[in-house]
Parts: sequence; C-alpha cells; structure tokens
Amino acid sequence: MTATSPAPSWPAALDGFDLTDHDAFARSPGGIPYDVFARLRREAPVLYHPPGRTGGDEGFWVLTRHADIATAAADPATFSARGGGGRAAGGSHLEDLPFGMLAGVIMAMMDEPRHHLLADLIGPAVTDAAAAALEDELRAAAAALVDRAVAAGRCDLATDICEPFAYLAIAILLGVPPEDRPRVAGWAHESTGFHRRRTGVADDVSRATFAATQKYVADLLARKRAEPGPDLATILATGEIAAHRDEPPLTAAEREQNLLLLLLTGGEQPRNTLASGVLVLAEHPEHWDALRADRSALPTGIEEMLRWAPPNPYNRRTATRDVEIGEARISAGDKVTLWWPSANRDEDVFTDPGVFDPHRAPNPHMTFGHGNHYCLGDRVARRQFAVLLDVLLDRVGDLRPAGPVAYQPSNKHTIVLDMPVELRPARS
Repeated sequence: MTATSPAPSWPAALDGFDLTDHDAFARSPGGIPYDVFARLRREAPVLYHPPGRTGGDEGFWVLTRHADIATAAADPATFSARGGGGRAAGGSHLEDLPFGMLAGVIMAMMDEPRHHLLADLIGPAVTDAAAAALEDELRAAAAALVDRAVAAGRCDLATDICEPFAYLAIAILLGVPPEDRPRVAGWAHESTGFHRRRTGVADDVSRATFAATQKYVADLLARKRAEPGPDLATILATGEIAAHRDEPPLTAAEREQNLLLLLLTGGEQPRNTLASGVLVLAEHPEHWDALRADRSALPTGIEEMLRWAPPNPYNRRTATRDVEIGEARISAGDKVTLWWPSANRDEDVFTDPGVFDPHRAPNPHMTFGHGNHYCLGDRVARRQFAVLLDVLLDRVGDLRPAGPVAYQPSNKHTIVLDMPVELRPARS
C-alpha cells in the first residue's frame, strides 16, 4: 500500500514519541532516541510525522534508513536544502526560514550551483595541508588541558577539555587573533546560537550573546579586508566565487552569515562528538587499554567515534517535485527530514550497530552528511580528533565515567552539558 498523505492520528510506529519534543531527546541515552529509530526502520522507514510541537498544522516526512537518506541527500535537485516546491520559505530546520536571511544564504541552506561555487572558494582553507598546519599548536594546547585535568583527578570532559580544544582549532583556522579568543570562547560557553547552553531556550542573555558574536564577525571581516591573512576569514572577507552566468557575486550577508556559521558550528560540533566519543572509550576500558598499547587502530577508532556520536540529529530538505521513496509518495513542497544517527545504526549496513567497535571497517557513517552537502571540514575534524586522542592516550592511564551525563534539550543538535570523568596519570 502506498502512503500518500498525512495520517490523522499519531503513527503507531512512533509509540507516542514526538520527534519535535526537545526534552524527549535530552532524556534519551546519548541524547538520541535510538530505540525509536530502530522501530521506524523496521516498521515505517518513510513515515509522515504529525506537526507535533513545530506549530501550525503541517507535518514532515521522516527518513531513517541509510539507503533512503543517501538517495535523498544525493539528489539536491529533488530534495532542496534551500527550499522550493512552491513553498514561501525553506532551509534545513523543521521550521521554515525566510529566503534571503539564512535559507539560500548559508552553505548548509544553499543549492547548486551557488553551493558548489562557495565550496570551491572555501575548500583550499580546509585541505589536509591546512589541517596539518594546526597540529603543533593544537597538540600543545591539548597537553596543557589534559595535564591540568589529570592533576585534578577529575574534570568535565566536554567543558574542561573538548570545548576549549575545539574552539581553539576553529579560531586558528578562521584567523581569530589570539587576544580575541577568550572572548569568543566565552560567548560559545554561554550560548549555542540563539539559545542558552544549559536550557536550550532563547532568553535576553543568549540573544545579547548572539548579537555580540554577530557584531564581532562583521568587525573581523572588516579587519581581514584591511589586513588579509592566510586564514579562512580572509577568504570570506576578500574572496569571490568563480564567474557564473546565473550567479551574482557574494553578498555582504553571505560573507557574514557563513563566517558566523563556521565560528559557531566549527567549534560546537567537534566539541560534542569528541566528548561523546571519548566517553564511550571511558565506558569500555578494554578499548582504552588497547588503543594505548597500539595506536594503529586510531584511524578506525576515530571513524567509529564519528559513527557513534553524530552532532546533528537531522537535516531538513524540501521536495521540489512529486517523488516516491519506498512506498511513500512525497508531494512537491513537503518537508523531508534526514536522520543521520538512524542511518549510522542501520542494521542493513552495519553489523551489530549498537556495539562500539574501534576496528569496524568499512564504516560508511553519515556523520559528515552525504552527497553535495558532505562536510567540507571533515579532514580538519579528523586531524583534531587524532591529536586530542593521542595526547589523552599518552597522558591518561585510566579514564572512567564519574557521574550522569546531561544533554541540552534539542532535536537539532546533540549538545553535552555535563560529562564528569575521573582520570589517572599514565605510568612513565
């Protein structure tokens, strides 16, 4: 039977779970309702979800199988990141965002050819060579952070180690001057985008923090135009996309909003995946000990950490035409959501997907996305992971969880709030 329209009642396969309920994600182990996704893959892999808490009376399609998500992500003409299909707005969030503000302006909400042209401009700043150039400074910073935590015997893995490490990496990559880095890191510690970090709710403090970050980005672009440097902010300040008959030059809004996006997500996403990835090693001392003894497994271990703890639960697309996926008929203008954590646990792709296996290979996870929106910063992220893990394994002989882990209420970002651990020094 072919599904053709929104169901008038709550779908049985959800078993009462609302994918728009941010608090429900925070209550789920790991911040993700993996049990719900497993049931959906079995019973309703292409499901029309009621509006829930998004407001209005419009629901959205939910894709949970690796193959279906890959199909949609690899077909941007049909599944648009910007919007389309007759909609008045679009973007990559469940809630529609007006065209020209974020939708159609930031890379994550652009379609071809403009997305490709901007990626080509930014790409040289995130090559393997660019990632390698970060290593010495990152290694020194990681050593200082880890040594401090080991001396104390206890720390919050996300806040005390992964957060300052990840935000230093993006600051160096963007060319944030050293004297500005504490201020920028402080804003990030307080808020995540518009939202207060600990509550996931926008308030006066988070709005003021976001406004300050926006102003800083505009000021940084002006400084880079006046004094260019070998960094990504300079590329966004002074670079131009390749000439194209249908595409105008970059606008000031595109330069500002994309630098702001990189500053916010370029630190936040590695922060959370690093923390959750290291935690699973702390929960499995046998893996920790094996990696300490033999670093040759570090590359596959990092890929498994990425599979295990993707920082973004979903991205939304908009159908630009009527299309069928599986037994579902999706109409032009419908919202379609791609749930990356579900793809990463698909039983048809991964053997024992609920088991952390640092030797897993191949590992076709979708933590960096898929298709034309595959993350440009994947090489930089992998290099960051390798540096921090290498330092931790050198300096920490024993790492154990030391209390409950808490997550921000959010279905869009898996943000660690509390991740206490105990650390004992490695024997010299």
